[in-house]
Amino acid sequence: MEQIQKRGRTDNLKIVLVGGGSYGWTHVFITDIANTPALKGSHIILQDINPEPLKIIVPLCQKISHELKADLKIEGATNLDSALMGADFVGLTISTGGGWADNLDIEIPLRHGVLQLVGDTVGPGGWSRALRNIPVVTDIIRKVEKIAPNAWFMNYSNPMTILTKTLHKVSPVRSMGICHELQGFLLHAAYFLGIDWQKDITLSLAGINHLVWLLSMDTCGKDGLALLKDYARDPKNFQPIGPLGIDEELIHGGGVAPSQKVKFDLWERCGFLSAAGDSHIAEFFSHYLRNEAEAKRWGFLNSGMKAHTFARSGDRESRKKDCEAMLHGRTPLYLKHSHEHADRIIAALSGKGAPLLTSLNRPNFGQVDNLPRGAVLETMVYLDGNGIQPLAVGNLPDVITQYLMRHIPNQEMITEAGLTGNRELAIRALMNDPLIPDPDTAVKIADDFFKEFREWLPQFYGKWRC
Repeated sequence: MEQIQKRGRTDNLKIVLVGGGSYGWTHVFITDIANTPALKGSHIILQDINPEPLKIIVPLCQKISHELKADLKIEGATNLDSALMGADFVGLTISTGGGWADNLDIEIPLRHGVLQLVGDTVGPGGWSRALRNIPVVTDIIRKVEKIAPNAWFMNYSNPMTILTKTLHKVSPVRSMGICHELQGFLLHAAYFLGIDWQKDITLSLAGINHLVWLLSMDTCGKDGLALLKDYARDPKNFQPIGPLGIDEELIHGGGVAPSQKVKFDLWERCGFLSAAGDSHIAEFFSHYLRNEAEAKRWGFLNSGMKAHTFARSGDRESRKKDCEAMLHGRTPLYLKHSHEHADRIIAALSGKGAPLLTSLNRPNFGQVDNLPRGAVLETMVYLDGNGIQPLAVGNLPDVITQYLMRHIPNQEMITEAGLTGNRELAIRALMNDPLIPDPDTAVKIADDFFKEFREWLPQFYGKWRC
């Protein structure tokens, strides 16, 4: 367990959000902090290399703090070095190249017949995004190491596993990868079962980000996985075990009970349920996206080729307009806590809030016995003012291990290639991805990426060294 001195301090925390100009994410992050009494009075720096969105986001977040009486000191900054001075927590929410690059992560493989839905974790899109982000993330964590070495570093950027591995490989700064996929699953599971998603569910899980597997799930003393299987087989006649209806956060942020054909297909075939959404899960396997007809059979692409992610939904301008409307009072602020958990993590680790049991992405120090030590895994952890205590699960079932080991070695190879600029190693990793039909296709896709993203891949052109 990583140890930090128990704070017991009364001064306010300083939190820096790198990529703080996001129109879709930052105001949610601030709303959650403003709803957390333990973080009242925190000093928050929204840092972004682009000053334009900060002109909207900073006053919007100040307005949110004022409405919730959170007394947050919120500032904007473009200079990272000055923003990091005295930081206790640093959050990272970036995508190198922005929406233009994220679109090409889908479009370039599609030219060569490779379908993706999200393209930010595995597949050629995840491969490309990793290689673009690794130099930037490395430079950022080394600045944190120099300027705020005692800060906790919270990575929200994708590909989560590879970037978190990069952070641990290049710097001793205490870092973690944070994802909301599990919380989304819990919201839906609680809706199906009629219970409270935060109070009534206890579970054990392990895997890699966006392919994490539920090993057990207790719901009010009953086997939650058995109940969910009953629901999946006959949702119309299923009797919930509790009286609760639809959680407001599910209505506001996620939509109710989406079809999860892939999730349940895998469950029937291998005996275990993955917590991620179908669009993410499908990209870890070769058969769900083999061609357009197969993808449509599993419920994808029926409304066009766009994925569900912010980057490809074509609505960055609409999100900007939404933020402007909230800032100027044309639409009401949404002031309730979301299903994200960054604020609770900050409160727990600082010793200012209650201890927390949640999932995090961290290197395998013994959480899973039959997966490689040092590989970044997503497991449950216990957090308090003394640090992070990962919860061990022992050996995973062989079928799950085999699924995960199709990707863990590749993730290690991509990390190494991204840090060293080894083009041959990068292409070798791409060849091994289940979405790639043959080595020649991998080479063609890689060549297109290297050409299109030359500016964003300096390590492969002698312009950046780890």
